[in-house]
This record gives sequence, C-alpha cells and structure tokens, in this order.
Amino acid sequence: MQKTFHVVALLAMYFFAGVCFGQSATKSPKATSLCSLQEKVADGNHETVLVSGIFSEGLELGILEDANCPGNATWVELALRSQQNKEKLRKLLERSRRAYVVVEGEFYGPPLPDPKLPDAVRKQYHPGWGHLAAFRTKLVVRKIRDVKATAADPG
Repeated sequence: MQKTFHVVALLAMYFFAGVCFGQSATKSPKATSLCSLQEKVADGNHETVLVSGIFSEGLELGILEDANCPGNATWVELALRSQQNKEKLRKLLERSRRAYVVVEGEFYGPPLPDPKLPDAVRKQYHPGWGHLAAFRTKLVVRKIRDVKATAADPG
C-alpha cells in the first residue's frame, strides 16, 4: 500500500512539474510597443527590452518604426550575440527593404548634452543618435526573436 502511494505521488509530481515548467517554457514574454518605450525612457537612461516594430534601411544600421506613432523612428544598431534570424532578416530587407521584427536589446533614451557646455547652450541643445543625430532614441539589438514580411506598401 505504501509503495503504491509513493508511485502515485511521484507520478503526480512529474505531471504537475511538466505542466508548470512546460507552460512557462512555451510562453515568451510579450514585446513592448516602441511608442510606449519612447514615451517612458528618460534622457540619459537605457533599459533592456523586448520590442517589436517595422525594421528598415540597412541590416547593420537601420531604423525601427511603429505605425501607432508615425514620425518617431528609433535608430537601430545590430550587436548580435546570436545569429538566429539574421539571414532571414537580410533576405527580407534585400527583397522589400522592410520587415516586421521582434528583437531583444538595449533601448537608449535621448543622450545628455556634454556637461562642459555652458548652461545656456546645454538647455537649448538636444543631441540625438544615428545619422546626423536625427533620432531621439536608439536600440542596440542583441537578439532577433522573430522576422516576418510586412504587408505590401499601398501605391
């Protein structure tokens, strides 16, 4: 009787462990919207993120956009720790110059002006990231989680 109880208890533990760990392993965290990241990141700060958006321009240096906040693109630099999905992204960019991506990386807020600048200049000067410092925020991509083709552009 006691031996049967131990076997049933062990089977129950394996079942519940498999259900609990199996579910947590299959669920991946939800990507944060680029718009919300841009709103909340403070000047001079950065945070590790999982974010989605439309990647365009070039593979190593490009931009990430979100249709919900047009005109607020983020400068993107690839510094991959994993080559996963890189070739898929390259092929989509060669074909259509755009791709929907889910990526992990470091999201940087607006850079701070040089503290050596005079106060009057520092208050008015807003440095940026990327080409011609034209971008308020920057994303350094460490891993490409997912890549998909985008809908054809109208026109």
